[in-house]
Amino acid sequence: MTSLCQLPIEIIQTVLYYIIGTNEDAIIHIVSTRCNEQRQQLKKSFKTSYGRDLIEDIKSELSGDFKETVMACFVKPAVYDAWCIKEAIYGLGTDEETLVEILMTRTNAQINEMKEVYGDDTQLEKDIEEDTSGDFKRLLISASQGTGMYEVNYDALTDMDQARRDAEELYQAGEAKWGTDEETFNRIFSTRDYYSLRAIWKEYVKITQRDILNSVDRETSGDFKSGLRAIVMNIRCRPMFFAEKLMRAMKGLGTADKTIIRVIASRSEIDMVQIKECFLQLTEKTLWKWLEHDCSGDYKKLLQKLVGRD
Repeated sequence: MTSLCQLPIEIIQTVLYYIIGTNEDAIIHIVSTRCNEQRQQLKKSFKTSYGRDLIEDIKSELSGDFKETVMACFVKPAVYDAWCIKEAIYGLGTDEETLVEILMTRTNAQINEMKEVYGDDTQLEKDIEEDTSGDFKRLLISASQGTGMYEVNYDALTDMDQARRDAEELYQAGEAKWGTDEETFNRIFSTRDYYSLRAIWKEYVKITQRDILNSVDRETSGDFKSGLRAIVMNIRCRPMFFAEKLMRAMKGLGTADKTIIRVIASRSEIDMVQIKECFLQLTEKTLWKWLEHDCSGDYKKLLQKLVGRD
C-alpha cells in the first residue's frame, strides 16, 4: 500500500486541503515525513491550486501548541528565526533567552540569511539597540553582524602566538584585576573564529589554572554572562547546548513549550541525532520518553515524529 509520503506533491496538497482541522494524524504524517524544502514546495503548490495560503489555513483550523509546531515546520528556517527574534523583542517584555539561543548558535551564513528576511540591513541592529542595554546589547550587536565566531579562517589555525596573546588579554581583563573589562570579553568572543576560540581557551587554562566557563561565571553577570556561556558551550559541543535547553524546558514544574518547539523545529534536520545522544547522557532517558511524559495529544505525537524514536 502506498503511504502518503510516497505520493506526488499534487496529491499531498489536495489531501491537506480536505483534512486540515479534521485529521490531525494525517497532518502529522505529512509534516514529519517531508523535509523543510519539500514543505515549501507543498505550500507553493497549495496556493497555486486553491488560491489560499496554507499557513493562514493552519492558523484558522488548528490550535494550541500543535498549531505552533506545524506552522514552525512550514516556514523556511531563516523566516522562522526572524519571527522568533521579533516575538522575543516586540512581545510582552524581552525574551533574552531566545535572543541568546538564536544569535549565539547560528552560523554566519544563517544569521545573514535571517537578516535579509528580518528587514532592511540595519533593522535587527536597531531593534537590539532599542530593546536591550549595556554589555549584553553590545554582545548581541556583535553576534548579529554575521562575521565572527563561526567563520573559520583556516590560514590562522596554527597561530598559537595570537591565541596566547588573546588568552593573556582575557586574563588581564578579568581574573587579574578588580572588576571586569567586559568590552575585551565581548571583542574576543565575538570576533575570533571557532578554532581560534578553542585555542584561546586552552591557553587560558595554562595561564590561570581556570576553565574559561569558570571565569565567565566569576567575572560577568546577567544576560551578558548567559550570552558568553552560550558561545563557549556552542563552540565546545552545540548539540549538548540544545540538549540542556530541552532538559531545562521540561524539568521541574511546568513545560516551556515555546522553547521545545523552537529547538526541535529548528534542529530536526541539522543535528537532532547528536542532540538526542547528548540528552541521553544528561538524563539517562531518551528525549522521546521525556516528551511522552511532558507533552500530550497531537502536539506530543508530532514532536516525537520530528525527533525520531530513541
